[in-house]
Amino acid sequence: MIGIVILTITALILGIILVFTDLFINKKDNNEEEILKRLPGYNCSACGYGSCSGMAKKILEDIESYKKCRPLRGEKLKEMEEYLKKYIQ
Repeated sequence: MIGIVILTITALILGIILVFTDLFINKKDNNEEEILKRLPGYNCSACGYGSCSGMAKKILEDIESYKKCRPLRGEKLKEMEEYLKKYIQ
């Protein structure tokens, strides 16, 4: 009986450690999420990055790469340019 209790407590502690380690390692950049919100979300690969998520990562590396997004027009384009001027530079 005591072995089961020890095993359960050990599994619980290891589970908690794994959850917090995963949160720490896979922490996303808030800027990437904000950029992704401002992209059209078509995942059309017209920009050459495979998806809007790939494009958002590339924009963080090179700000001018948002211009490669062909569907990004009108209000979305203005929002993207304003966000990049204000928060990323």
